[in-house]
Formats: sequence, C-alpha cells, structure tokens
Amino acid sequence: MSENPEMDMQYICRRCGKTYALSEYLKSRFCGNCGTLLTKKTACTTVAKREEKGAGDHFKGLVKEFFPYPSFRPFQLNAIKFAYEVMRNGKIGLLSSPCGTGKSISVLTAFFAAKEVNPSLGRLVALTRTKNQLEIYARELKNIKEHCGVNFTASIFKSKKEMCPHAVEDQKLKDISYRDFLYYCKGLKEGVFGGACKYFDKTYSGWKPSWHAYNVVGKIKKIGPILPDEVYGICRDEELCPYEVTKILTRYADIVVGNYNYILVEAIRGSILGRAGIRVKDVNCVFDEAHSLPYYAAGIFSDELSSRSVRRAQKEVKTFEVDDFDFLKALHEVMMDFGRKVYRNYGLDVEHIIEGEALTEALAKKLNFNHDKLLEILQELADKGEFVRQKRSELGKSPVSYLARCADFILDWVSLTGSSYVRYIKVEVDKDGRKLARLGVRCLDPSLATSVINELRSAILMSGTLWNMNYYMDVLGLERSRCQSLELPSPFPSENRLILVDEAVTTKFEKRGEIQWKRIATHLNQIIQKVGGRIAVYFPSYEVMREIVKMAKLDSPSLVEEKRTKIVDVLKFLQTNGHCVVFGVARGKISEGVDMTMEGKSMLSAVILIGLPYPKKTELQKALYQYFKEKFGAKAVEYANTIPCLNALAQSAGRLLRSPEDKGIIIIMDKRAAGKFEHNFPEDWRNEMKSHMRIEKILDRIEEFMA
Repeated sequence: MSENPEMDMQYICRRCGKTYALSEYLKSRFCGNCGTLLTKKTACTTVAKREEKGAGDHFKGLVKEFFPYPSFRPFQLNAIKFAYEVMRNGKIGLLSSPCGTGKSISVLTAFFAAKEVNPSLGRLVALTRTKNQLEIYARELKNIKEHCGVNFTASIFKSKKEMCPHAVEDQKLKDISYRDFLYYCKGLKEGVFGGACKYFDKTYSGWKPSWHAYNVVGKIKKIGPILPDEVYGICRDEELCPYEVTKILTRYADIVVGNYNYILVEAIRGSILGRAGIRVKDVNCVFDEAHSLPYYAAGIFSDELSSRSVRRAQKEVKTFEVDDFDFLKALHEVMMDFGRKVYRNYGLDVEHIIEGEALTEALAKKLNFNHDKLLEILQELADKGEFVRQKRSELGKSPVSYLARCADFILDWVSLTGSSYVRYIKVEVDKDGRKLARLGVRCLDPSLATSVINELRSAILMSGTLWNMNYYMDVLGLERSRCQSLELPSPFPSENRLILVDEAVTTKFEKRGEIQWKRIATHLNQIIQKVGGRIAVYFPSYEVMREIVKMAKLDSPSLVEEKRTKIVDVLKFLQTNGHCVVFGVARGKISEGVDMTMEGKSMLSAVILIGLPYPKKTELQKALYQYFKEKFGAKAVEYANTIPCLNALAQSAGRLLRSPEDKGIIIIMDKRAAGKFEHNFPEDWRNEMKSHMRIEKILDRIEEFMA
C-alpha cells in the first residue's frame, strides 16, 4: 500500500500520463486519450512516471529537431512515438489515426528521429495509392529540409507512363492502357518499332548510366527533394528518361516514395529496389491508406476480359492478315454461349462462377485441339500480338494488340490455379446499350502479395479508419509476434460532429421494395432541406441509388455518380454550387481518397449514408466466405462481410471533416446501424451516435446542431 490510500484507487496511462478514477477505469480499461491499457497508480508508478517524463522530454526534443511545424496537432506526438518505436525495434505497426492528425509528416519525422539514434536503420519506402498523397510526402520532405537542413536524398516516382516524354507528348499513346504502354516501352528500347528511344539511349551507356545521367542525378540530389513533375522538366530538357533517372537516383536515396506495387509486385520490386541495391530486409516501409490493402493486393492477381476486346482482336487479325487458327472466333462464341446462360439465369452485372476447365474444354472442342496444343497456340498468338503492335506503330496508330491481350488472359486463366482463385463470367451493358460478356479471374487471398511485408525490416500500415487490427493481421498474413497497434481518437472537438441514425428505414435485402424506397426518399428530401449547403449521399449500390434518386424531388442542383464520372468534374460541381447534392456509391470513385476540400477546409455540410454497404450477395462473395471459413473459421462472416462494409461506410463518412475548423453531420439511414452492427464502430462513434425512429426528432437534432 502507498502512503496515500486514495492513490491505489487511481489508474494511469503509462504512455500519455493521464490519470483516471476507479469508476472511470471500471467503464473502460483503456486510455480515452491514446488507447493504451491503464495501470494502477502507486508510489512506484509515480517514480516511473517521473523517469518517463525525463525520457519523454528527451524524445520530444529529438522529434523537434526534424518536425517542421511550431506545434503538434492533438495526438500527433503519440503517432510519431509509435512510428519511431516500430522502426527502431523492427516491428510491424498498425496505426489507426483519423484525418487531421498529420500522418505523413508524423512517419517522416519518426524515420529521421530513429535514423539519428541508429544511423544503420536502413531506407524508408513510403507507398501511397494516389498522386495527391505522393505530393503530400514530397511537400513534407521539403518542409523538413528547410526546417533543419538535414542532408538526405529522396527518390519520388509517378508511373512510368506519366514520366515518359513519348507518352506525354504523343497523342496516340495518351489513351492506351498502362499494360499496352509497358509493352510499347519495352519494344521501343529494344528497337522493335523501327527506331530506338533517344531518351533511354542518352540515359545509359551500355548497361551503365551515362556520365550525362550521373551529372543530372547529381543536380537533382543537390536541389532535392523535388516532385516527379520537376524531375520530368529537368530530364526532358536534357533529353534523358525521367523515369530511368529517378531509378538511378534511387541508388543514393534515403527515402523512396511510390505506389504499393513497388513492394507488392515482385517484378517491380526487383526493377526498382533490387537494381538500386536495396535489400527487402533493410527496408522500413510505410503503407498509407492501408485500409485498402486487402482489396488492392487481391487485385494484383485478378483480371478480366470482355467480348468487346475479342471482337476488336478479330478485326485486328483480319486487318494485319494474321492466322489466329480460328481461336478468336471460338473464344467469342464460347463467351457468348456462356453469357446467354448467365443472363437468362442471373441477369446483368452478376458474376457466375465457372470451372477453369469449362472454358478451355469448350475452346479445345470447337478448335478440335487437345489441351497441350491449345496452350502451344496461345503462346504463339501472344507472340503474333507483338507483331501486330509493331505494325500498328509503323502506321502511326496506337501500339496496342487485342490479340496479345486475349492470348495472355487465357494463359493466365489456365496458369492461376488452386483454391485461392475463382473464375467467373458475367454480362453487362455498355454505354450504347449493347450486352457484353466478361470473363474474370479473381484472387481471394491478399496474402499472396502482402506476405512480403514480413520480410521487411519494419513496416507501418496506417489509415484514418484502420478500425479492426485483427482483420488486417489475419487477411494480410502478417506475423502476429511482430505486430504492434495504436488506435488514436478523433483530433476534432466532438461538438463539431453530429452522428445520427434513422431507425425508420433500411436497405436490408429482404425489406427492399417501393414502399421502403419511397420512405427513404421522403426522409432524404426533408434532411437535405434542413441541412442546406453541400451534401454527399452514398448508397450501397448503383441499383439502390437509381431507385431512390428517381423518387427524390430535390430543389438543389444534383450530380449522380456513374461509372464514367470523373473526380475532377465532381470537385468542380461542388466548387461552383454553394447548395447542392452529390449522389455516389460506397466503394465508388467519389467515396474514398477524394478530398472534397477548398483551401484546406471541407466543402461538405453533411454526409448521408443510405443503408449499410455490405458486399453484394453474389457467387463471388460466397466463394470468398468459403475460402475465409477454411482459413479463419468462425471469423469468416466478419472478415468477408462485416469489416468490408464497415470500411466502406467509414471511408464515405470520412469525406466530411478534413480540418479542425470543419463542422458537419453524418446520418446513417438504416436501423441496423443502431443494432448489433453498432459494436463495430470505434468508441467515439458509439458515444456520439444518436438513434431515432421519428424523422421529426432527427430534424430537431439537426436544427439544434446547426444553431
């Protein structure tokens, strides 16, 4: 017992020092400030706290050497310390840090602080999903250099196509796919298209970088860190390849910034890091927006082929007089046969799983080939596709080959085997109203790509909504013994946000119908009129959105997301309309990774979520559930359905508050959000959420909040 009996009835957070009474401890054993497990406060912990304060002051001083701003945002120092410890100790850290905590500058500061303590720490590789995030890292690196003058080199990549002078300046290359551009780039360097690439040839002398390239790399090192567009300008003037110069710069880089593929795709990892002499085991890696990693990683080994591509390939072989052994005719007939059955039984946009052999056997039967002969022909057609690409280029056309595309896809269809993959066919309608059949290969296991994370020296997976750490550890195949996690609360004042649930409506499949849609549309109209300003409304699917939007009678200007909608058009619409509504789809283009801001502040007054965005109940979804059931047992429903739904909801809601000055309303129009599903939300959401059956009560809440 301590000298003060009351001391034994108090509890303390060893991370931030906040003290809690026994009554508070009984409600939650975790610190409401930083999420750390609380310990009993005794005389011993008081001494320990004093020692920690000394160590904390030293750490804060170390951080301020590199942190370029005069003050820390709420909980930002917690994020920096977490990242610092993960890097120093070679761990895998999972950091859930809401928008507004300054995650990018936090991990960069942590890296410089850790490297100051341990000069042999290794390199930092920061991976982003979007160009906007990439530019944030570039700006923050500049800020650090201006703040403290620390000497470092940063190599910052955009895609090869975006850094290629040919692709930027040649109209016929602008609209080709990235896959086709890579084929073209390879062929141009090899002289396949009748001439060499002058930019590549000036960058290298044989297999070594030229002296000219070394001089430009030295110039960039001296100026840097600089954006890829700035590198492009310098290299374009010197007639060097900007992408290859950035690769050469990587040999000297302390920090590399690029996209997920630089670690997750073996060929790209070898081309960028391997050629720069950077070993995976020496890399400290940051995955930004890591909530999207499971879907992104599975997509690396997934692909689709449409009947439109097959028709274009048929025209291609006719134009260039290529003998395709009637393969394309057989492929198109088989796809349309399968497509008619799927459309008759399932309708549009529904994936129907088929066995891999069903396609190849049908092709072999039509062509009168055995399986081995079919594979031999496919490989020959892939080579002939390169001939078509070359001929098109000679005629001044875009260097694409649909023949190569079809052959490569079927080869992947055959080679990607095992329970981790499923194959499907679906029917969809194009913009002209024509029905297309689409074959697909879907990877069910993200860990096939993400298991490389375990080989890294350290890794930080961070997002504003990394709410269920166990899910990411399991699905990404992370080594649990190396994992540490930190979930930070929202840095914004709770009074800046109102979270409401409309319990009178739902989009639950069994309840769907005209009566439900009318009720949702009526409530939606009333809410939009009461809130005013700019509002984003998100639906679980395009089908639900179309049904409700056509019943909604809005006075305000509105924009409805379509599959062809461009983000730039949405932002322009919001900027030019002070009172308007944007209708979008959860997991769509305008629900994730889009900053609906103007001068750093959110343009939105409210985000309305119509229903819970569970994944559609398709055969593909059932296959994912079965795969997770075999791998994770009782967690299968949670991992296949609940957490993807929660992530989609969180990302849509995350468009609302983007700065400490923002105020806004989140409304979930589905009674399930106030039921068992509520336990999936973080603590601050559960504490703030108010649920009502009567729309009048919801409107009163909105009025009170806005007043």
